[in-house]
Amino acid sequence: MRIFEVEGDSVEDIISQFTKQQNVPADYISYEVIEQGSKGLFGLGKKSAKVKISYNEAEYIKRKAKLMLNELLEKAGFTDAHVSVEQTDNRIILNIETETPELLIGKSAQTLDALQYVFDKMINLPEDSEISLIVDVGFYRKRRVEENVAKALAMAEKVKRSGRPFKLAPMSSILRKEIHIALKNVPGVSTISTGEGPLKQVSIVSDKPRNNRGRFNNRRNNRYNHREEN
Repeated sequence: MRIFEVEGDSVEDIISQFTKQQNVPADYISYEVIEQGSKGLFGLGKKSAKVKISYNEAEYIKRKAKLMLNELLEKAGFTDAHVSVEQTDNRIILNIETETPELLIGKSAQTLDALQYVFDKMINLPEDSEISLIVDVGFYRKRRVEENVAKALAMAEKVKRSGRPFKLAPMSSILRKEIHIALKNVPGVSTISTGEGPLKQVSIVSDKPRNNRGRFNNRRNNRYNHREEN
């Protein structure tokens, strides 16, 4: 649920403009009038209206996304496809079940990534939206996310112990985003995306890298001191 405080000439104008700007039906919003506003007399003493608007963005996007994905699949010839919707926090997963999942996934999930790209362009979420939409087939991507996150967490522990950075294999933006989120609250490490093109690598780096030069200097000083004592 997103909440906005909006000012305008009147309550009616505010609601009308908001639904147009957000491209959302009025059914998905509720509002509370903070100030009714007034026109004043001959333009003098005019006061703007102020309204608090609650927008159920997730519910609207889930409905819109499912309809659009079904339409896209039907046009592509996947008439047997069934789309289910799952939501965890601000993440919405649109999972496709079909008798030919391999055709939608493709080699190294290239077809699925292309489908995600086309769908993102179609749905065209607002830039300030907090919702993340993920297209999946037979929960293939979900399994891949779980596998890669588990590996990233294990490597993060090694990076913390050794101080040496580690690069994961090149992956799609969706996988990278999930790894960044998973490691965000892991103390002692940070993640950075590197590379060019759609497939980039996630580097896991220690917040306290090993100071090899300092260790070398310490060993050299110890040897020097040892010789002096002899």
